[in-house]
Amino acid sequence: MRFTLKEFSFLTASKHFGSAMIDSISFDSRNVKKGTLFVAIKGKNSDGFDWVKDAIGNGASAILTTNSNFFKAKEIIAKGFPIAFAENPLLSIHKMLEIKKKEINNLISIGITGSCGKTTTKEMLSSILAQRNSCVSTIGNLNSEYGLAISMMQLKKDTAYCVFECGIDHIGEMDSMVKTLDPDIAIITNISNSHLEAFGSMDITAREKSKLLSLGAKGFMLKDCEWSSTIQKSYPKLYRAAYAFDSVKDLGLNGFEVSFNNKKFTIPVIGKAKLLDASLAISVASYLGFEDEEIISGLKSVNTLFGRSRLVKESGLEIIEDCYNANLPSSIDAIRTISSINTKGNKHVVLADMRELGCESVPSHKRLAQELSCADVDDILLYGNEVKATYNTLIELGLKDKVFYTPDFNTLCEETKKRAKKGDIVLLKGSRVMALERLYPTLREVC
Repeated sequence: MRFTLKEFSFLTASKHFGSAMIDSISFDSRNVKKGTLFVAIKGKNSDGFDWVKDAIGNGASAILTTNSNFFKAKEIIAKGFPIAFAENPLLSIHKMLEIKKKEINNLISIGITGSCGKTTTKEMLSSILAQRNSCVSTIGNLNSEYGLAISMMQLKKDTAYCVFECGIDHIGEMDSMVKTLDPDIAIITNISNSHLEAFGSMDITAREKSKLLSLGAKGFMLKDCEWSSTIQKSYPKLYRAAYAFDSVKDLGLNGFEVSFNNKKFTIPVIGKAKLLDASLAISVASYLGFEDEEIISGLKSVNTLFGRSRLVKESGLEIIEDCYNANLPSSIDAIRTISSINTKGNKHVVLADMRELGCESVPSHKRLAQELSCADVDDILLYGNEVKATYNTLIELGLKDKVFYTPDFNTLCEETKKRAKKGDIVLLKGSRVMALERLYPTLREVC
């Protein structure tokens, strides 16, 4: 997608100085290049306007900031650098993207939300759709209001399909996203207790996520999800999809051999929950008229992104890197995955806090202990504050010799280095803020 600063100003009723051609958007001064509009707004931890000079020095073509920064920007205006001002820059960008998207003929837009599985479903569906025509999708894990804006800039006049994640963590966030994307198809992967601290209840979580269907999109959700029938009452166009596979053979770290419409093939993903995501991708692709061969080809070639049950081989270890985020269903699936794998080495589970669960934090962490107590693993290493509830429950269950707990990351590193050996399997699972990928330098030192 391309637009001039003048066009942006006209479409959003904002003020601008200078001229520039824009083909990308960034809210981070480090991630700019020629053609980038750097959006300088105030965040939780810093004011983006403090980084304007860095953005200009790094090659940004123009700046967008709030009206309140007009006098602070006089030097930039005087030097002739392109800059625009808006009352709410983020909403202005969304308004512009909403208008520009409508200029693309025959574009089928797909939005994906849910408590977990969004990224995997997006990757699977995008891989299938790309078998037939041009498809753009969410860049990496950028699924917030900011990420949607960045990702939508990939749209071109000849784009046939777009698949964008709509991740929300507070009430009202979906409102602007659904208006901007105006999806033809809306997928809800599931509803669980993620971000319950912000939403307050599962009912509100379901209400907020199901807003993705509010503009009349054809909805898809697995019928086995307990919330699907409830949401269907509010949105009759929601289709409750069935599990797609006739048979499944677990290949451990090599994925799953599945049978779909009596055709056998391998999907290179780890964790049985990924087959639920695949079922949703298949249901949507079938609705769009894709042939079985196109669906199979797309699923066989799907990529696994950072932190999404990705297999990483490091220093003789096999690491299941599932640490982008964590809630109760995804953590249970991860534990069951490593438990089911046959290996000559030991199996180590490294679990960190599941954050933002609110009043459900303690019972959810205790539930993890129940799952771990019957898992076929050799070591359980727990890190964080909220995961202390898991540790206490495991001690009560008589697993003192198998479990280690610390709230200190350096201590976790030391203990992991003592226990892990070449030929072992290590599971890393925890919420994003816990950043368990920081263990990699330690794991590289394993003997």
